[in-house]
Amino acid sequence: MILVTTPTGNTGSLILQQLIKQEQKVRIFVRDPNKIPADILERVEVATGSLLNEDEFTEAVKGCDTLYFCVPQSNSQKDVNTYYENFAKVASKAIKNTGTKRVVYLSGLGKESDLRAGLITALHRGEDIISQSGASVRSLRCPVFFETLLYQTASLKKSGTFFLPIDGNYKFPQIAIKDIASKAVELLIDTTWTGVEGFAVHGPADLSYNEIAQQMSDLTGRPIRFQEVSKEDYIKTLLEQHYTSEAFAISLTEMLTAIGSGLYEREPRTEASTTSTTIKEWMIENLVSKIK
Repeated sequence: MILVTTPTGNTGSLILQQLIKQEQKVRIFVRDPNKIPADILERVEVATGSLLNEDEFTEAVKGCDTLYFCVPQSNSQKDVNTYYENFAKVASKAIKNTGTKRVVYLSGLGKESDLRAGLITALHRGEDIISQSGASVRSLRCPVFFETLLYQTASLKKSGTFFLPIDGNYKFPQIAIKDIASKAVELLIDTTWTGVEGFAVHGPADLSYNEIAQQMSDLTGRPIRFQEVSKEDYIKTLLEQHYTSEAFAISLTEMLTAIGSGLYEREPRTEASTTSTTIKEWMIENLVSKIK
């Protein structure tokens, strides 16, 4: 039995769909089962509760050999590191209580870096805690998701411009969420692995935002450009337009700054870590129609 947390989330929902398609025995841990499509509910066991409640989490994971654990996304934290640590500590205790054999944890690239990396540093703190749970662990270390471009849809549609505090010519790994889900599923259904390891995924190629802007232009038939902005201006945009907490805005900006300073270069690309979905394929499927 595989327990899937965050089954309504970006990665969790896709992992759940793929596991069901492969006819795996699955239990989900969810606050509100009504958020799960009825056809999926019919094919899984359901445990309800909070990821921050040790008793509820422990009960949910009982009888499951394998766990997919992801800290729920939030942009309203008052302390980002504490937010990730709290979820990881509860999960680690539940894993110890039940003797769960294997855990796949959603983490971030650049684990061995000493750079201050905001959200990624918080993910790595969670990884360290889960890795001490006594289970075999594979930390799926991911770069920036292609899907983060969707937060720029309004600006792209209005002015043909998107903004981030990073050099537009700097190339770094980016990936489609569905490729992360596929790698997670491979690990979840494989019952042979042991030990604690990081497992990097890099997407199909290193990309710069100027290259992405050019591909957007080609696909939409309209001029699209990327503009680097200051950290201060980016934080201001997050606070005023996306209504995030100040702690989240600072942490996300620190993450992007660290990426631009070589964070991801600490875990080099390999053939095994290279996934298939290109940015062009992803944009055709998810973005082009929204910004034409």
